[in-house]
Amino acid sequence: LIRRLYRPFVSRYVALSGHIERYLIEGVGVAPWRIERVCNGVDSARFSPAPGRPNLRESPFQSVGEVVVGTVGRLQAVKDQLTLVRAFARAIEKGGDAAAPLRLVIAGDGPLRRELEAEIARTGVGDRIWLAGERRDVPDVMRSLDVFVLPSQSEGISNTILEAMACGLPVIATAVGGNGELVVQDETGSLVPPLDTEALADALLRYAADPVLRIEQGRAGRARIEAGFSLDRMIERYATLYQSQLDA
Repeated sequence: LIRRLYRPFVSRYVALSGHIERYLIEGVGVAPWRIERVCNGVDSARFSPAPGRPNLRESPFQSVGEVVVGTVGRLQAVKDQLTLVRAFARAIEKGGDAAAPLRLVIAGDGPLRRELEAEIARTGVGDRIWLAGERRDVPDVMRSLDVFVLPSQSEGISNTILEAMACGLPVIATAVGGNGELVVQDETGSLVPPLDTEALADALLRYAADPVLRIEQGRAGRARIEAGFSLDRMIERYATLYQSQLDA
């Protein structure tokens, strides 16, 4: 209601995703011509691939042959790291030898931490999971992974997906919000339903078993960032929009 009330005072809207654009049109009643779609950009120099997979000094996962999957974000219910832990445990349970190399890194802190610790203890796979806590070296954390996972129940346009793709990682994400606008199914990663432990476990096993797939999709994700989601490209589009309004 509030958005509808101040709608006449807004000259142009910027939608960060198609999901938000549809909401503005269908929910708020904004005319499509008043909406400019500009996706977030990522600093593709700061977030960039590294040769091989560099290890973090304090990481418990330093062995050759390990396949390290991970996520970065605040530990809270909407980000749903609990489903990721359950899916990881399920992958270990059903994957046999194919799941042996899997390791999981969860970086971030928040109100869900105690529940996560309890769930990790319950599943009995704590020796394969590292709760890395809040980090100031997110690019290095990303580069230490083989696969990035975003198990959220709700998202807009995820900056962490963009950062992971910029680092040359394949991405497994839930099919919510704008995630499907960033992750191209079977090209730069995989989309799974939210809260679906089995589907996420199967995706983890697929990437654990196929190093070529990880490399190819990671490269495709980096190329996608360079083509359309760089910070420079985002700034250029905002500058063009602002100039068009000044010239009007």
